[in-house]
Amino acid sequence: MPNLRRLLAYVRPHAAWLAAGCALLTVVGLLEGAVAALVRPLVQLVLEPTAASSDIVLLELPQLGRTYYLQELVPWPVASAAWLVVGTILVVFAAKAASEYLGEYSVHRLGHSVVMDLRNQLYAHTLRQSLSFFHRQSTGKLMSTAINDVDRVQVAVSHVLTDFFRQIFALPALLALVLLIDWKLSLLCFLTVPLIVLPVAQIGRRIRRLSRQAQEQISGLNDALQETYSGVRIVQGFGREEWEAARFRERARQLFRTHLRWVRHYALTSPMMELLGAATVGLLLLYARQRILAGALTSEMMVVFVVALIRTYQPLRRLAGIYSLFQQALGAAERVFELLDQREEVPEKPHPRELPPFRQRVEFEDVWFAYEEGVPLLQGISLEARVGEVVAIVGSSGVGKTTLVNLLPRFYDFTGGTIRLDGQDIREVRLASLRAQIGLVTQETVLFNDTVAANIRYGRPSASPREVEAAARAALAHEFIQQLPQGYETRIGERGVRLSGGQRQRLAIARALLKDAPILILDEATSELDAESERLVQQALANLMQGRTVFVIAHRLSTIRRAEKIVVLEEGRIREVGRHHELLGRGGLYQRLFELQFVDQDEPTDEPRVRTGEPL
Repeated sequence: MPNLRRLLAYVRPHAAWLAAGCALLTVVGLLEGAVAALVRPLVQLVLEPTAASSDIVLLELPQLGRTYYLQELVPWPVASAAWLVVGTILVVFAAKAASEYLGEYSVHRLGHSVVMDLRNQLYAHTLRQSLSFFHRQSTGKLMSTAINDVDRVQVAVSHVLTDFFRQIFALPALLALVLLIDWKLSLLCFLTVPLIVLPVAQIGRRIRRLSRQAQEQISGLNDALQETYSGVRIVQGFGREEWEAARFRERARQLFRTHLRWVRHYALTSPMMELLGAATVGLLLLYARQRILAGALTSEMMVVFVVALIRTYQPLRRLAGIYSLFQQALGAAERVFELLDQREEVPEKPHPRELPPFRQRVEFEDVWFAYEEGVPLLQGISLEARVGEVVAIVGSSGVGKTTLVNLLPRFYDFTGGTIRLDGQDIREVRLASLRAQIGLVTQETVLFNDTVAANIRYGRPSASPREVEAAARAALAHEFIQQLPQGYETRIGERGVRLSGGQRQRLAIARALLKDAPILILDEATSELDAESERLVQQALANLMQGRTVFVIAHRLSTIRRAEKIVVLEEGRIREVGRHHELLGRGGLYQRLFELQFVDQDEPTDEPRVRTGEPL
């Protein structure tokens, strides 16, 4: 019920379409009863072809002593009984068809609107999560929830809701008709209905569990696809195609078995209703014979009664199936709401301040961070970077270098201490205004399956073509872009697969240049490049660094020897701070790290302080 209430809350903004759909499908339900009632005029027209239009009976109720003539519904005289009956039938079916079309459109529009809102909210909610959230959640599961699970919810809100309204409004009209004809016979027919309610409810609960299990298995399939497609070069290089295919077949077989169990339960409801109908018809025939012999019911009205009863069982049968489908959709809704209920780990204050343009310094004051409670990765980090300084962060793998710089744009939230920009706590300011002042170039260059120009202006969508080209020239990317088939309008494929590593990195630098943020983070920006590409990227980085406060992470210590401040991390703490020649002279951890990399090389000459714009 809580999930159902939450689902219905998404209907409220589209209540007008719900009201229109209900009204129109109510008309459809009432006309279902009218269609059943028209059976008597049809029978009379065939059995009494010479009858006058004024003698055509619409409904005869011996118990009430009332007879309703079809002519009473027509305000003008009709000479031919055949035209009266056929015309009435055409009018009823035309009105029913129009109401059904418009009603279904209204409810389906409602369903798709609800699903659009739900999917948009889910996507926006996940994008606001910290990087820790994406480390815990598999990409396949997130994709499956946003697409497959929400689609299952759409079945509940759209298809199931449409069918539900149609049947729930038709059922009272048909019930009223059979009760008016012969209430004793009606009660006898419906004595068997309670026998089906409990089994159907039990089946619905099982379908809900199986639906959730199936959705989780679909997530596993998405995971397998995402992993193998993104790593297809490794799969093929190690000859693991057959092994991956066998693993996928096993997961697909498990999903197949779950679906079969679901089908067995879902398909059971229809035969149960058929059995109920057969038992009811048997009782009906035995008892109706006695009622006709006693004169309590005419043979013509008995035909009407049977038709109305059969049409009554159709809504009951459909409602049983609707219940099963609705349970399936609620199983999917549970997964969607579980994801929506994930707490945002990097929350904003209720009324955050805008961060003014950066002008003075970045301060880390006694900063602590832990991925797991009780296991701190960073401990008591205190560091200051003044405007225009280049700060290099070094240390062995796993000491927290990347994590430290990721705290600055609040990709994670630190567990202790404070980080300030120009004296303002970054937790007190609006996230968008904070991240707008930070540029990022990482080891793993992320580009999107779009044009070159769209990737460069990703951080500044309003940039003009001239500004995009200027950024590309500064990043030394303009020359190779011009050689592409459509130049700046060339689509570069998923993650930029049509470009070399150096070209991708220069596009990332152009993107950061166009954003023009005063603070820059370079995370292993040249670690995977060949010598020629690295030379070009280093020149592009020198252009990017001009006039900016830069945090640099590099394993190759030769690339950061000119940094104005080198911070050495060990076991989550700052062990040394200084310039390259100062740290080498101390004979500490930095010297050991340096000697491990250059044991067979002459120590490079100490360099003077880096000038803004020089390559690192």
